[in-house]
Amino acid sequence: VKSVSSMLRKKMKLDDQSEPSLVPAAGEFTLSRFANTPKPKLTHDSHASHLTSKFMTITEGQQRDPGHGDARIVASGNAESYWQRVYRIELKLSAALRNVVLPTEVAACYDPIAYAGELHRAYMDRFLDGPKHVLFIGMNPGPWGMCQTGVPFGYVPAVRDWMGLRGTVQKPEGELSVRPVEGLSCTREEQSGKRWWGLFEELCGSAEAFFRCCFVYNLCPLAFFHKSGRNITPSELKGNAKGEIQAIAEQHLAEALQVLQPKIIISVGRYTEDRVKTLIKQNKLDATAIRTLCIAHPSPRSLNNTNWNEKAKRWLEENGIMPFLKHTSSQ
Repeated sequence: VKSVSSMLRKKMKLDDQSEPSLVPAAGEFTLSRFANTPKPKLTHDSHASHLTSKFMTITEGQQRDPGHGDARIVASGNAESYWQRVYRIELKLSAALRNVVLPTEVAACYDPIAYAGELHRAYMDRFLDGPKHVLFIGMNPGPWGMCQTGVPFGYVPAVRDWMGLRGTVQKPEGELSVRPVEGLSCTREEQSGKRWWGLFEELCGSAEAFFRCCFVYNLCPLAFFHKSGRNITPSELKGNAKGEIQAIAEQHLAEALQVLQPKIIISVGRYTEDRVKTLIKQNKLDATAIRTLCIAHPSPRSLNNTNWNEKAKRWLEENGIMPFLKHTSSQ
């Protein structure tokens, strides 16, 4: 993916060797414009702060554990945990995406892994303790779900009450007044997340029962909004940005899968399924070793998506996923 400076050099036809301006051309901007800087925090139920993970900062030059090669790093006397290896890839993905020049229709870009990082890390720390048999892959954050909580399909009651997570959430840079971030205090309902986690609460009972064999991961950590507040999905982006974001997301998904090592990948929606198929075509994913499936996205915006709950249960049954969701599953 071209850097902002190289893209601008080509666009402005700069032939001299002077340092190019990092200011985007008129009508364009980059994700780095929305780099998340510390903002006033939104707190919720601080009495349960023991559920919030403390992420270990690991910097270049720290001692590597010779017994594990480059896969694990010794920091402050402790080896990097499993979930932190995946989280490191997410941070690299976010950084790479900030070099993409976005189309003019995008007025704001939210990165909940950054400003809702405390909740996101709590989710990873609590539920990603090792490889899971089934990996669900979503597309990107929704305005009233992950944008509020840092958790995929992050319907607030599910994150707060069912998963039992707590944490502070900062304000994103460039926040739109029509898309406010209120963290766990948000009262707006994310319909996709309400359907998604409502289904698995019904099937599994507890969050621990679901995450025993399953995990939910997102392809793209960023949310894009029109100035009106309309959500713009990665599939709806225009121009070069769409292809660049897809390529970056695919590259980092392939890297994450090397760590996650699922036996079954379930894409949530066709857009994510297409990215997985691309990895198979590029020989970055072995379809003979990993079973790949696609379940309908729970979004009410999707066509013919009424009665999603019953359709999803039937799909899970027909595709042999139910044994991984039962209270008594021993898989």
